[in-house]
Amino acid sequence: MSDLSRLTGVGPKRERLLAEAGIRTLRDLVYHLPRRYMDRTRFTPIRDLRAGVDAIFPAKVSSISMVQTRMLVEVEDGTGGIELVFFNGAKYLSRRFYEGQRLLVAGVPTYFRDLQLAHPEFEAIGEGFVFKGEILPRYPLTQAMAEAHMEHRFLQRIALEALDIFSFTDSVDAAHREALGLLPEAALLRSLHRLPALEDLPALRRQLKVRELLPLSMRLETMRRGRQTVGRAWEPSKSLAEKLRAGLPFALTPGQNQAVREIADRQATPGQFCGLLQGDVGAGKTVVAMLTAANVLEAGGQAALMAPTEILAYQHYQTLSPWLAAAGVRCGLLTGDMPKSGRDALLAGLQSGGIGFVAGTHALYSPDVAFQKLGYVVVDEQHRFGVQQRQALAEKSEHPDILYMSATPIPRTLAHTVYGDLEIFALHDKPAGRLPVKTRLVPPAKRNDMLAFLLKEALSGNQVFWVVPQIGKGDPLISAGVRLGEEDGGGTMDDKPNPERPRKGKNDRDPDIFEPARNPVEDLATLDRVRAELSGFSRQWKVGVVHGRLKAEGKEDALDAFRKGETQVLLATTVIEVGVDVPQANLMVIEAPDRFGLAQLHQLRGRTGRGSQQAWCFLALPERPLPPDTLERLSAFTETLDGFRIAEMDLRARGAGDLDGKDQSGYGDLRFTDLIDDFDLVREMRRYAQGALPKP
Repeated sequence: MSDLSRLTGVGPKRERLLAEAGIRTLRDLVYHLPRRYMDRTRFTPIRDLRAGVDAIFPAKVSSISMVQTRMLVEVEDGTGGIELVFFNGAKYLSRRFYEGQRLLVAGVPTYFRDLQLAHPEFEAIGEGFVFKGEILPRYPLTQAMAEAHMEHRFLQRIALEALDIFSFTDSVDAAHREALGLLPEAALLRSLHRLPALEDLPALRRQLKVRELLPLSMRLETMRRGRQTVGRAWEPSKSLAEKLRAGLPFALTPGQNQAVREIADRQATPGQFCGLLQGDVGAGKTVVAMLTAANVLEAGGQAALMAPTEILAYQHYQTLSPWLAAAGVRCGLLTGDMPKSGRDALLAGLQSGGIGFVAGTHALYSPDVAFQKLGYVVVDEQHRFGVQQRQALAEKSEHPDILYMSATPIPRTLAHTVYGDLEIFALHDKPAGRLPVKTRLVPPAKRNDMLAFLLKEALSGNQVFWVVPQIGKGDPLISAGVRLGEEDGGGTMDDKPNPERPRKGKNDRDPDIFEPARNPVEDLATLDRVRAELSGFSRQWKVGVVHGRLKAEGKEDALDAFRKGETQVLLATTVIEVGVDVPQANLMVIEAPDRFGLAQLHQLRGRTGRGSQQAWCFLALPERPLPPDTLERLSAFTETLDGFRIAEMDLRARGAGDLDGKDQSGYGDLRFTDLIDDFDLVREMRRYAQGALPKP
């Protein structure tokens, strides 16, 4: 039995329903805050009612009628009339109304042939009625809570009761509260559950955001300062860097040269360097990592590059090891499925210092991996690892320099929060001669046209990446989202249960009721289905297959055949999202694009456009109709190649991740702060933390 059972009206059933909604403690309850408020402080005459705008008004019942299962109650107030519609509960409601009765009615009008109110709130009022007015909080509800009469007034009442019995230890001390102008925690929450005035809401919500940004900002500033007192300086490389540059078959872009210079300057100063190198797909981050590793390698240290997949780790090893070996640096590759003999030899080389540079997967931070002198850690596609995973490799040595790399551009708000303790470097230019990728939505009616175009291109020497969200029917989705639905009804203005009270009907809508919607997968394009479709369309193209269930050798065989042009189509899951570089592949098809985040779509699209030919990316829409907001999101994606804009769009839709590092979806410990809209406040709290902490 939890403390919730101490609250009036909360028995075992209601306690269970609260727990199912994530409310298990009194603290959970007092932080289950209204998502919006209804202004019930002034009357709106019936003639001034507007569809979609909440209103409250007194009226007199002029007629009552039944149409099939609907009960219609006509009311008027001298300025006009409106119909109240109830879809069920006629027997119960027939005893609640009579002609000439005076009512106080509240709700949101809708338009169906004419203006009407479906399942409004109402109460009978007498001649001596005095209207006091109120601001009504609207809480997030589950359907089960609504059906158990645990609605907005009920939640407000038990939240206020909980504030009376809950013993608060304010998470923000008095000195910070005074400096930031914050109310005590209990007083702030009480005001949000019983809002004094609508004009008070912006300031109260700002206080919530300040309260959650403060500890994060203080923690990040403490981490940043801590790095200034540890680590060592690495002098800029001369001979090794010159050898590596001389061995490159291309000239660095201006952005690469600038990043190498700035990172090297920072590595040469006392203290641990910890930076983030961001640049769009194909911007050349890996070469920057190698050239800055030269500063450590020339001084006798070791460097490790960790990638999220075996494909990407192998790609890095294949790319960098010839250049490093030619300059006299011994390299290694460590993945999870290496034979024991090869693994043992590699581990011995790392421990003795004989291997200077190693690329690998998460296997690099296995307990049996030891380095002689690890001085530089590079984490590629860092957003694919949690903070704790990223730190595990860094802990293989005493305060090594760390460079995180990301082809998913970091919105400036995240740069001030999740990555606020890092120094940020960006590559904005790409190698010369590349054309922008053209992106198109392909509805089902145009699918055969797309297939004909792709076949013609494939037979003329072009190649196609074809990405699906599911391997076979019944298999788990590679990438799927959960969408929240909305359902509702109305009721009387009190929260007392009544066994005859009408249940909520399917036709009633309330944006405050949430529950997971159906997640249709039966019509998704699977790898098996698309392979059969391609074979049926033409026997002329050769199709290769790669997915996560294949062993490393099978994946590499499929990729090698594609690189060599032995197959024209590579049918794949998102294992090709990073680390696959096939310049002659300039066509990309992504099935069910609504199943992927925009940043992930951008990464996939980045597999193309690496040569001098025009590249195309086709987003193949499913047969099932997509919600308008999803189509709008995908359409916006087709119109831009700006990774920073896409990152901000994706951040708004998907969230920033657990800021302490394990969860990578949702806003984590930021419940109230919008990392895009609240950028100025995020920056303000960073400045406050810098001034509030004692001077080092």
